[in-house]
Amino acid sequence: MAKYCIHCGKKLEDGEVCDCTANAVKSQSNNLGTSLLEVLKGIFVKPIDTIKKYTDESNFNLALILLGIFSLAISLFVLSLIKNLSEVTSSMGALTLYTIGMSSIQIPYMKIFFVVLIVSIAFIFAYTGLLYLVNSIMFKGIRSFKKVFTMYGISSVITTVSLLVSTIFMFIHPALGFIIFLLGSTLNMLYVFKGIEFLGVKDKNKHGYIYLITTVFYFIVLMILSMILS
Repeated sequence: MAKYCIHCGKKLEDGEVCDCTANAVKSQSNNLGTSLLEVLKGIFVKPIDTIKKYTDESNFNLALILLGIFSLAISLFVLSLIKNLSEVTSSMGALTLYTIGMSSIQIPYMKIFFVVLIVSIAFIFAYTGLLYLVNSIMFKGIRSFKKVFTMYGISSVITTVSLLVSTIFMFIHPALGFIIFLLGSTLNMLYVFKGIEFLGVKDKNKHGYIYLITTVFYFIVLMILSMILS
């Protein structure tokens, strides 16, 4: 009796195993790598067109990777910032530190890295969750968290690049590194604002309110959490 693959329907010989699923996984991996390169290039050449093109549920895995890299970049930047601040503090107050017996304090960089990484991931989901609620529930936009998450992931690329560049410059010229970080963050805010256009609310007059309300709610949540944890 003839046997057929349950996935693609291909006729199989006795003992033959169809390789359609393996080929599909390989194809998806290749497509994901291509998309990463296209997004990286497009966010600098045609940022709004790139956000519009990739703001789709099918690119959710791509967004997960991009925001994972974004979280890593935040952690590295925070470490570089702490490193620079500790060096400035030690150079300006070395005598005081020795006097009070704090010269041997070791900064737990590894612990800080993982704490910042986890917190960054949590804040990303918190912000995108709030953006989804405001856009979809309050303003009747597209009811798809994946699409909102993907838009934010694509928009974050510019900040990721600026964070990585800033981290390098923090060890060369800290002031310039911080300026690069601020410029990247500003562009990210603009891109997220423009990205709201692709989340189903057709009235552009409401986009500013969606962004503002989401941001206000986000900072309220942060304040409440800080009060609880303090």
